[in-house]
Amino acid sequence: MAKGSKKKKAQVTIENIQKDYVHVLEKKNTDVYITSAKPISLYYKRVLKMMNRDTKKVEYIIEGDNKMINNFETTLSNEVIRIHAVGSNILRASYLLQDVVNYYSSFLKDIQNTSSMGKKTSPIDVYSLIDIKVSSKSLFMYDNVISNRYHIKEEFLKDDYDDIINFAKQPYDRNMHTYRERCKERIITGITISLKKNDINL
Repeated sequence: MAKGSKKKKAQVTIENIQKDYVHVLEKKNTDVYITSAKPISLYYKRVLKMMNRDTKKVEYIIEGDNKMINNFETTLSNEVIRIHAVGSNILRASYLLQDVVNYYSSFLKDIQNTSSMGKKTSPIDVYSLIDIKVSSKSLFMYDNVISNRYHIKEEFLKDDYDDIINFAKQPYDRNMHTYRERCKERIITGITISLKKNDINL
């Protein structure tokens, strides 16, 4: 580079998106929000724990208490468990629902086999025990986008570790740095799966 020539400058823009999750702030104890960060098995255990909160009588049947086998009745709370999911997590929510339905299908089959004592009986529909409702809606999300634009020397754009450190050590200069905030709107699809146990006689 010739003496006295000016070093070229370039621009680097770093954007930080703060996503809007207002609907999550209204979360209740019976609400389950599906995210990609946690395994489905974790949500599965939580849903079953909430739904089986008032089913202590099942222990007697599993242990073989014949006094209760012929007159088994589920008495449950009227709590509704709601599973919420948006975007790609809707598929994960459907897998979770499938696992819950399979669990109660096996549960009813085992109870019926024990209580019938060899008698031929018609299978019980799992949906007589669980009331399932699915609703969907469009969510308007307003994300806050923060843009930091830096005017830097080209020498800092190299893949050299020392140059990156030198860039990080630069003091703040309002003439070299532009800060801007803007609001970005996005529309996503969200679903809510409501689960509620019904009182039935077996």
